Amino acid sequence: MTSFKAPAYPLISVDPYFNVWSMADHLYDDVPRHWTGRRHFMTGVVTFDGVHKRFMGLTYPDNGRFTVGEPEVIPQTDVVVNPLTTIYRFEDENMTLKVEFMTPLLMDDLKLMSRPVSYISYEAVAKDGKEHEISMYLDASAEMCVDRVDTPVTFGRTDYSITVTAGKTNMLKKYGDDLCIDWGTLHLIAPGCETFVIDSDQRMRMFRGWGGYSIMEDGLTLMPLEGYPSIASRKTVKDSKLSGFICLGYDDIKSIRYYGENIDAYWKCDGDTFEDVVKKALEEYPQIKERVEAFDAQLLARAGKISEKYAKMVALAYRQTIAAHKLTCHDGKLQFLSKECFSNGCMATVDVTYPSIPLFLIYNPDLVEGMLNPIFDLCDRGMWPHEFAPHDVGRYPVALRQLYGVGEIYMDEYQKNAKYQDIGYAEYELRSFQMPIEECGNMLLCVSALCAARKDDAYAANHVKLLRQWADYLVKAGFNPDDTLCTDDFAGHLAHNCNLSLKATMALGAWADVEKRMGNAENTAKYRKAAEEFAANWKANGVAGDHTKLTFDSEDSWSLKYNLVWNKLLKLDLFEQEMIDKEVQSYKQYIGHYGIPLDGRSTVAKTDWALWSTVLADDQEYLDRVVDGICNMLAETKDRAPFTDCYWSDFARCKGFRNRTVQGGLFINMLEL
Repeated sequence: MTSFKAPAYPLISVDPYFNVWSMADHLYDDVPRHWTGRRHFMTGVVTFDGVHKRFMGLTYPDNGRFTVGEPEVIPQTDVVVNPLTTIYRFEDENMTLKVEFMTPLLMDDLKLMSRPVSYISYEAVAKDGKEHEISMYLDASAEMCVDRVDTPVTFGRTDYSITVTAGKTNMLKKYGDDLCIDWGTLHLIAPGCETFVIDSDQRMRMFRGWGGYSIMEDGLTLMPLEGYPSIASRKTVKDSKLSGFICLGYDDIKSIRYYGENIDAYWKCDGDTFEDVVKKALEEYPQIKERVEAFDAQLLARAGKISEKYAKMVALAYRQTIAAHKLTCHDGKLQFLSKECFSNGCMATVDVTYPSIPLFLIYNPDLVEGMLNPIFDLCDRGMWPHEFAPHDVGRYPVALRQLYGVGEIYMDEYQKNAKYQDIGYAEYELRSFQMPIEECGNMLLCVSALCAARKDDAYAANHVKLLRQWADYLVKAGFNPDDTLCTDDFAGHLAHNCNLSLKATMALGAWADVEKRMGNAENTAKYRKAAEEFAANWKANGVAGDHTKLTFDSEDSWSLKYNLVWNKLLKLDLFEQEMIDKEVQSYKQYIGHYGIPLDGRSTVAKTDWALWSTVLADDQEYLDRVVDGICNMLAETKDRAPFTDCYWSDFARCKGFRNRTVQGGLFINMLEL
């Protein structure tokens, strides 16, 4: 694949905590960072006949007191982002250098996908083909295992790694959005390398010829702020070529607090220890690399049939989408728990699952089940008293109960809304910060799509009582929504929302088909009739000439009708293609250099919904223009952050969301059910 300009490049992509990016054009322009922007100091230096050349990060952090000149860089010539690898190339007058970051998130192998180990491989080659002394240095800072840099850490060794840990005192004690892990152990596994602990002063002495350095002792307890200590490796040969790899692994001990119980990551489900998975990671490296290369080629070829730019876009989205989850197993059931990154940190959010599912429906529908299981568990435990579906199960990494709009502090908003003063604060929260139609529709559509992908309705049958309850709620309240939120809650409340009404219509139609396949004739007729009545009334009230409205009561308005995609994918036959083709044609007038806005209220664009709208009609021109706009945003935005799904389409600036799993929705153009 050719190089691709992005605001940030994935380096380590395992889960929401073990998740590192380069947020710079060149790998050496800045230190690597956690997706939140927190510094995760990593340094890479290649030495050729005694001359040090930096290729990653910095060798000495700015401590706010003085600046020390950095070693010369080896110029970066290229960076390529594939679905599972990010490959950097460098070159100077003496050598070429290739550095590859690989996390094998292969969804047909859930043990491997959940394995908390990521690879960095390298190959330095002398241009003249002669023998030289070539050395490779790589390190990773203790910052990776703390949320606050004043947290003490302890260094040590195992038989297979060098380690740094913050212990487990803080394990699963905090939850929220802008947080990093502060428990567990970071491992550097470097076969064939010298390994040691080093601080910034020692790093300076190494690379500035100040008389060597001393290795810090094992068992040392420090605060990361004191010299930014790191676990490091170095490999040296006298040859024309130096190659090898290291692994960075993270043992988080327990991964999720699930309704009061601290549970393990999926890779432990058969009793494997961290040492076991490290051994497998090393032994299986050649086979894993071969599998990764084959998968990258297959996905890119498939996406390339849509367009070259589309292939580049989904390659950037792939690891981000998966690594915004943690895969666990509880009581024999998969729990694939998402985090709402740079949103509010909610976990297993239903209206985040909904746009995410296309990628997982394509490559492993079991993971869609894993995304839905926590919601059904919440309800089955009697922890959700309402007739509509919940929004979330807590804030990552603690599954506790729904938190969005329940127990939040919205008193200021309550006091400002005089029309709610007679109902009490608790009722105000319920009415103002829930998404009843949205989440009922999402759950029904996600389950219906899962059953269609599997060609098996057993999952729906297992949860049929709740699903019928939510379908009945839509029959009652779904056609013409009151002043309520939908998944686009950043845009605020909206009454008579045509797109939300479409979601209810699609959900009822899809659920009717599931009921039919389960042999329930009475319910099939009931829900199909409701869907057809909704669709007929929608066409009578939601269409304005050659396009459709934002709300039923606003004639001069428009919005992307992304929920209509299921009419085609699930073959619901509730809306005529002629009407849909006209709708898509009308969108073209709103596409700019950075893509298409979500609706006429503002210039805010959503990448997932924009791509869903391209599936509504077979219109390659529209698809290409939408993809071009998103790629232009990625190349030209001034925001250095992982792939945002929400940005201002007139000036390509991130509105707030980043590193979210909803980019799984970009794969919808490859989805067939």
